[in-house]
Amino acid sequence: MPSRVAYLAILVSVVLWGLAPVATRYLVLNADPLGVLGIRFALCSLCYLPVLPWLKLGEVRWNRRSLGMLAACGVVGVVGYNVPMTLGIRDVHAGFAGILLSTEPLWIALLSVVVLKQRLTRPLAWGLAVAFAGVVTLSVGNGLTVATSMFGGAALVLLGAFMWGAYSVAVGPLVRRYGALRVSAVTMWIGTVPLLAICAPGILATSLDATGWLILFLYGLGPNLIGMLLWNYGLSRVPGPQAGLLLNLYPVVSVAGGVTLLGEPLTLLTVLGGLIVLAGLLLSQLRIAGSADATETPATPERPPATR
Repeated sequence: MPSRVAYLAILVSVVLWGLAPVATRYLVLNADPLGVLGIRFALCSLCYLPVLPWLKLGEVRWNRRSLGMLAACGVVGVVGYNVPMTLGIRDVHAGFAGILLSTEPLWIALLSVVVLKQRLTRPLAWGLAVAFAGVVTLSVGNGLTVATSMFGGAALVLLGAFMWGAYSVAVGPLVRRYGALRVSAVTMWIGTVPLLAICAPGILATSLDATGWLILFLYGLGPNLIGMLLWNYGLSRVPGPQAGLLLNLYPVVSVAGGVTLLGEPLTLLTVLGGLIVLAGLLLSQLRIAGSADATETPATPERPPATR
């Protein structure tokens, strides 16, 4: 039986990830968005340097295809996810962004069907439909229209979630071959190089007060390093489906953090939309007893190596 410590480790990691949109929202409203993003990933990259001797990169037999995939995953996971998410969250509430980002497991499952030719099960199809209905409900509840910047912000956050799904599908074979920690570090370093080039003007212009710098420092350490380590520890002792259920608390933490820490409004439609998205996520993980779909193993929304 998994220990309480393992469950607690997973819960803390989910809380750290759930608070990430809250921290991002606070920072981008008080400083240059790309500037704080560049500083955060420079800090994250440095956090991986102490484990460099244990990575034994020189002893690994890299092939050309693997190196190409590592480079692609680094760019997609770091730049492709973080840039649109950071720019988009300027125009949407942190809780709303957290709910949109919680659709990542659905993008992972859908891309696995399209790219890896896995079977599209009825629970997954229904889950996608229900989650989409939840996003529409959220959009109505937050007053989104085609002409508003908030619509563009929501689209950018969803694009980030899609890019994270693409990263997750592509990085799986690399993790199985080279190990999670090694792939996490290498993709982080590779992706940070073009990110710093994009964010350089903003980094030079970034100015924060003491509270902002503290949040930025804790944000750099929390989700990317501590969250990943706690998640991997817990996942080694807790069955994947049970860990996946706890991961569904991600949007709940984002909404609660946005309301309590940023004073964001909480409307009935926002709550309803969030519950519908959560229902879609849970539905996508079900197996239908007595049907052909029951032979399919449902996709577990396990979070891959952290580059975010």
